[in-house]
Amino acid sequence: MNRHQHSIVVPYVSTAIWLTQLRWVAVVGQLLVVGSVTLLLKIPLQWVPLLLLISWTAVTNLAMTYWVRRIKWSLITKSEAGLEGVEKKDRSASDSFLDENIGNRVLTAVLSMDVATLTALLYFTGGAANPFLIFYFANIAIAGMLLPRRLAWVITGISITGCVFLLQDSREITELAISSLAARAPWGIEKVSFLIAFMTCSSVVTYFVTMLAVELRQREIQLAVIEKERERARRLEAMATLAAGAGHELATPLSTIAVVANELSRNLEKYEVSQGIRRDVKLIREELNRCKEILHRMKSGAGEAAAENLKPITLQELVKATVEAMREPNRVIVSMDEKTGDSSGVLPKQAISQALRNLLQNGLDASEPHQKVELQISWAADPHTGEGIWKMTIRDRGTGLSEEVARRIGEPFFTTKEVGKGMGLGVFLTRNVIQGVGGAIYFEQATGGGTVCRVDIPCRN
Repeated sequence: MNRHQHSIVVPYVSTAIWLTQLRWVAVVGQLLVVGSVTLLLKIPLQWVPLLLLISWTAVTNLAMTYWVRRIKWSLITKSEAGLEGVEKKDRSASDSFLDENIGNRVLTAVLSMDVATLTALLYFTGGAANPFLIFYFANIAIAGMLLPRRLAWVITGISITGCVFLLQDSREITELAISSLAARAPWGIEKVSFLIAFMTCSSVVTYFVTMLAVELRQREIQLAVIEKERERARRLEAMATLAAGAGHELATPLSTIAVVANELSRNLEKYEVSQGIRRDVKLIREELNRCKEILHRMKSGAGEAAAENLKPITLQELVKATVEAMREPNRVIVSMDEKTGDSSGVLPKQAISQALRNLLQNGLDASEPHQKVELQISWAADPHTGEGIWKMTIRDRGTGLSEEVARRIGEPFFTTKEVGKGMGLGVFLTRNVIQGVGGAIYFEQATGGGTVCRVDIPCRN
């Protein structure tokens, strides 16, 4: 069972449990009402059909309770032992509940049965003249909360049909026979007005309850997404702090090694040593410079470079600083108009240029050596604040994003490059810098192959 299926089945199980509890309350309430009317009000009722109808509700609720518990047990077993460890019959029982349409049909059937049971109970207790007719609205409201809009209207239609039936036919009770809503009463202005009012109220309740239910579900989804993003941001913040700490701790011993390597290199000039030794010393210095660059990138992603002095910079200057420092600037095609290039913003030049360079270099690494990466830039106004936004699109010609890569891209130390060719910090650090200045970054599969990276950077003045 995948993660998406879990997200579907849990709400349905919760809803079914809630509905079974509500139906037990209805069973007890019906018994209390029938008993009170008979014993306290001394109104004779037909006990046999009423008890049979109440018993039917209880029996069906027992079956529903068993079904829900079986599904819950199966889901727990799957989560603990895996899908292979579950018997086939249990797997079919729970997997069928994973289908959203099947779940809706089950709930619709149960609620339709409850409306039919209520109609039958009212039929034997005076019909539309019985004040408990208003409990139709309870079923209508419950359907509006639990079911999709179209199925909720089905329950409303069944309720209206039941009301029309009770206005036309029912078992008479002497105490309610004088009502203008009794079945034997002629169809006059009162009956017609009541039916119109019932239909109108039912429609209004269904419309607004379903509308509120949809908004609540959407809000729950949004809150879940926000909470997920917040948790992810907390993890990334922790990793950024770790990266900054590692950078500070490693900087001192690396500086010491660099001083010793420089002294060793100068002293070797006084003696005749083999070229192999000289190459080794040179290699040590080169690797030290590489380590310093990595530490610089780690500290930049942790926020140090983003906290550099903010200065006004034009987009043209930012792009120039970004592209010229790349290993293969000739493979980057920049597209922007002159007006956009002249726009300016107050930003940390070093941090932003390094972040964009990471994205461009990733595009070059993903593409073939003869292919180029496109950088398209435009200016747009923020619809909320009116401030300018540099909208950048980086398009490569690589293999594109798989589902796994799209889900994990930006995680620290996750990389698709070969061992030794990447640390998996590029996108992670870049995202920190872009978001640190109030921007946003998105990745998507390009039409025809490759990857498209969209970066929005606010150019505040």
